[in-house]
Amino acid sequence: MSIPTYGMRSDANAAPECPRHPGVRSVDYCKRCNRPMCIDCLIRTDVRAICVDCAGRQVRLPSGAPVVTYTLIAACVLVYLAGFLSTAVHQALAFTPAVGYIQPWRFLTTAFLHSGLFHIAFNMLALFWVGSALEPLLGRWRFASIYLLSAIGGSFAVLAWVLVQPMTFNIATVGASGAVFGLFAAVFVLQKEAGLDTRSVLALLGINLAYGFIVSGISWQAHLGGLLAGLCVTWILVRQSRPKPGITARSQERKAMWITCGLFLAEVASIALMYRLLFEVYG
Repeated sequence: MSIPTYGMRSDANAAPECPRHPGVRSVDYCKRCNRPMCIDCLIRTDVRAICVDCAGRQVRLPSGAPVVTYTLIAACVLVYLAGFLSTAVHQALAFTPAVGYIQPWRFLTTAFLHSGLFHIAFNMLALFWVGSALEPLLGRWRFASIYLLSAIGGSFAVLAWVLVQPMTFNIATVGASGAVFGLFAAVFVLQKEAGLDTRSVLALLGINLAYGFIVSGISWQAHLGGLLAGLCVTWILVRQSRPKPGITARSQERKAMWITCGLFLAEVASIALMYRLLFEVYG
């Protein structure tokens, strides 16, 4: 019996096929994405090896700095300052269910508005805290997608509440709280998937949700809507990103982008259906 050399298995037929080269047996698993790789797809590192897909992503990503988080904070601060100087900014960007029907961009732009210094300071502190930890784990475009989808989800919940209280049809809602709640929901999903203790993040979410119910002038509907949106979006993206046999990391990344586009379209369709329901109920 010949002794296997480095990069060879004692029983080559026991190894799975390389997803990048069908019919070729793998010799190892990528330490980053855990996909099998043949000798041609293997790139050695100081400890174990990575596949060519992960090596390519490693080169394309400039750094692990939370650039999206900083950009969102800067945008919120600039809009707040602009709104402080001119009330026309709030009039152009704030969301009310009545105006959102003819100006749908307000479902998102309202997340960049804030009603006061304490309001924006609290939200930006929370965004910086959770974003700095979450963005490097998810990647920039996934993090941005969860934030934006959660922001829209918060506005959708405000719209849906009109079915219960029609008087809220003309009440404005502003703030990034819904989007931030979506990010905390993402932390919960990631901790759950990793088998970590989730009691601390659940306690944090519970306290902040309760605060919205107790204190007047806070849109608990936006908080709850953003939380549920972030929960669903993160769960879908995390499940989709799990390594699958026969699928390369690059093709899986493209599929994740298409799924995210579908989630945005699903929210748009849900908003349209909700308006139709409201018009049928209340005329």
